[in-house]
Amino acid sequence: MKETPELTFRPVDLQNYFAVMKLEMVPGQERFIDSNAWPLAEAAYVEGFTPEAVYLGETLIGLVSWGPYYPGYAYDKAPQEGSTIIDHVMLARPYQGRGLGRRIVTSLIARLSQRHGARRLVLMLHPDNEVASNLYKTLGFTEFSTTHEGDLLMELPISGSP
Repeated sequence: MKETPELTFRPVDLQNYFAVMKLEMVPGQERFIDSNAWPLAEAAYVEGFTPEAVYLGETLIGLVSWGPYYPGYAYDKAPQEGSTIIDHVMLARPYQGRGLGRRIVTSLIARLSQRHGARRLVLMLHPDNEVASNLYKTLGFTEFSTTHEGDLLMELPISGSP
């Protein structure tokens, strides 16, 4: 039986940032998700945002970014205590349709749920992104609001927080 390669999250650094920025989406997905340059820039300017390159074995397959949740993107105010936003989940075109998106998000939920003081995870998505919405709903996320731009906000309470 063939072993499934390990899924890992690694820092974006000088060795991989260019490859991360060059990862390609399926045509048409750019209306649902920003290019990978956006979360890299956000991490440079918003304290606590963490972009991570996603690898399957030794192959770069995507990018995630997460950080403190600032309601309304009010970065000049304190973030909401105990809330972490999954700000960006991008899986490159050749790796879609294999269940890897679910593996990435499930793994990210498990990791972020273990952070000290974690009470809930938040994410935002385009209201027409039915594939992502269905995935998040099956993982327990529920809609709780919309942004000023009309994107959906979803949340996942974390039970038994440390």
